[in-house]
Amino acid sequence: MDIILQILQLIGYLLLLVILALLWRKAFRQSEARRFWQLLALAWTMNLLGNIAWIVHDLVTGTELDTFSVIDLFYVSRYVLIGCALWLYPVLLSRRAWFWIGGTMLAASVVVWAVYFEPAMALRGGGWTDFLGLALYPVLDTGIVVLAWLRVRATRGSAWSRYAILLFCVMASYGIANTINLTEYVFSPIAGGILQHVLWVLTDVFLLVIALGADLPRQNESRMRNEE
Repeated sequence: MDIILQILQLIGYLLLLVILALLWRKAFRQSEARRFWQLLALAWTMNLLGNIAWIVHDLVTGTELDTFSVIDLFYVSRYVLIGCALWLYPVLLSRRAWFWIGGTMLAASVVVWAVYFEPAMALRGGGWTDFLGLALYPVLDTGIVVLAWLRVRATRGSAWSRYAILLFCVMASYGIANTINLTEYVFSPIAGGILQHVLWVLTDVFLLVIALGADLPRQNESRMRNEE
């Protein structure tokens, strides 16, 4: 089991490095939608920096990282950057999309609090800030998945449709993996499941397909629809 997890983690890190190289190449070399690629490249750079900071912390201190720490800023920044990319490109989504995103995030917050709070406090202890570090990501995942789906709907029939669908798959796979990981962390006394690691690798595979894709053509905004 440990060997399989180590292999999956190694594959994930190698894929991330390849993806970053490809995304930054697009960010610098593609004239069309350059800001879109820059946002994606920055997002996954934040993810890598967060992972590095986490490893350095564990090696230097010899203790596990708190569930809510300054390193979370890297991971939260990743969500913000991806959200900007999905919201802004290829055209700005309608303001009404905020109601869908905000509503689902609020519902997710209620569900996470109802399902995970008491078991987390009983099993893991700590205060509400410790739980915030656990609960934050399923809520953010919910919001970003809904945003990605709204972008899929808004780009149907356009040159951006393929990228929107793949980004939705990226966000959905990542969100499911995080939820499985949280559930295992809270309810299982022994961590080490494989499924979430497989889904994290699948997330990188979807993103690799995006990074390897053809350059985006100039998109005529009149052909795009703001999400209703």
